[in-house]
Parts: sequence; structure tokens; C-alpha cells
Amino acid sequence: MASPIQPEYSSKFSNEFQISRILGMGGFGIVFECKNTLDERSYAVKRIAVSRCRQEIRNRLHEVRTMADLDHPGIVQYNGTWLERPPVQWQEKEDYKRLSKLGLDKYEQTMDHDVYIYIQMQKCDSSLTNWLATNGVQSSRNVKKMKSWIKQLVQGVNYIHEKKLIHRDLKPDNILIVGKDILKLCDLGISTARKYRSGEEVSTLRSDMCTRLYMSPEQKSSMPIYSSKTDIFSLGLIFAEMCVIITVERLKIFEGFREGESQSHIFSDSETDELISLISAYNSKAHPTCTDILNHPYLKK
Repeated sequence: MASPIQPEYSSKFSNEFQISRILGMGGFGIVFECKNTLDERSYAVKRIAVSRCRQEIRNRLHEVRTMADLDHPGIVQYNGTWLERPPVQWQEKEDYKRLSKLGLDKYEQTMDHDVYIYIQMQKCDSSLTNWLATNGVQSSRNVKKMKSWIKQLVQGVNYIHEKKLIHRDLKPDNILIVGKDILKLCDLGISTARKYRSGEEVSTLRSDMCTRLYMSPEQKSSMPIYSSKTDIFSLGLIFAEMCVIITVERLKIFEGFREGESQSHIFSDSETDELISLISAYNSKAHPTCTDILNHPYLKK
């Protein structure tokens, strides 16, 4: 008796999106720049591969649910999500067919048992990481522009904190740029809820999943403890890198901040030094809130 003919698999992503390029790859999955064939607009589409375990799928949908609840100019716009369960070897063959046409011979390795979560988002033009890499002279760090960027980032983080969330992985890779001057936060995959007791925020023990270079002193400890102040310290390191050219000594300088050592020698401007030293203080209890930072005289000028 002949085997029944299996219906051809239909993929929403393959049917409705034309891939232009890969924007990023890593443990988080892969991000494509795509054009939607229906509305003819470009988007960033993030694909996360997970096992078919229901609990793991629910856990990985955390980022989707977090993004869907956020609506702010400083947060990358969320457009929708869907799941795909392709048959064995289908995704590997599809990737080879579609991506090799773009001259790409290295991309995410797929597994036959994978389920794929697709997150459709606003496409941005670049990342702060790219901007830092291509603006390696001090004259590119215009004070007025950097103050505007700092304000935008703090406003975005403040919104996240107001939604009772902690980002936990702030870094230049997770800061995207639209046009020349609009900054947006992305990648809330390991964000977590703020905890309160008697109306006051309390620190919470969490597993260490953040990027080590920009982590706070409390995140680096053997028992990482988090509060919203964790995001503030990371912002301090990012601001330092935005205002001053930091290249080969970056790790040493950032470790100095984490050890509570003054890094005033890297700043030529005392007012910039004052603000960043306040934000990146060793003791998290000394960190200002986002509102405090926005009201700081440095950003009022």
C-alpha cells in the first residue's frame, strides 16, 4: 500500500518576506532585514529556534509578550509574531536555497526538531555598536548630540522601569539608530519584573545571562542580584563610551568603574565626568533614578 502523500509545507515567512540581508546572529537567534511582499515595507524579522517542548516555547515567548506591551518612541516598534513547525530537514534546505542566493555561506545551524518563533519589528538603520566603530575620532562626539542621545536612552529606560520591568542587558548592540539621530532600545529577551515590598523596590536574585562587558558590580557577583539600578550602571558605561573614544583600554576602564575606582582621567570635561561618575557609582544605592538623570543640570544646558 502506497504511503499517503504529505501536503507541501507552507511557511508564512518564506511566502510573505523577501530577505535582503542578515542584520545579526548569535545565541538569541538570527535577525533578517526583509521586505514584506504584501505591504512592500521593510522590517527586521527575528527568528528564534527552540525545541518543541511546550514549556520552552512558553519561556521563549517572554520577549514577545514583553515587546507587545510596550509603546514608546524609544523602544523598537513591535509588529507581530508567529510560530512555524516545519517538517524534518525543511528549514535547512530552505535556508540554503534562500540565503546562498545572497552570497551567504554561514548562517544559523538548524535542528530537525526545532520550532521557530518569528518576531516582526520595525527596521532600524544601524546600531550604536556600528556607530561607535565608525566614529573613532573625538570630534565626532559632539557634546550637544551626545546629550540628546543620552536623554533619549534614559527616557526609553525610564519607560521600561515605569512598566515595572528591568532590561538587564543594556549594551550598544541593543541600541538601534533610526536615521541619524533617533535611538531605540531593543532585545528585551532577558528582561524581568521589578519586585516591591511595602511600596519599595527590592533586589531579586537572578541567573546571570547578561553581557559581561556592560554588567553592573552586583551582576558580576557570585550571586547576581538585580534591581532597576542595574540598568542605570550599564547606562553609565555606555554614556562613557559615547562621550569619549575608548578602544584598547575599554575592558580596563569598565572594570575600574565596577571596582569603584575613579575614571576621571578619561574625561576632558568635568561636567561629563560628574554625571557619568554618579550614574556608574559602585554602590547601587547611590545611583540616581532615570528621572534624576533627566533633571540633572548637565542635560538641562
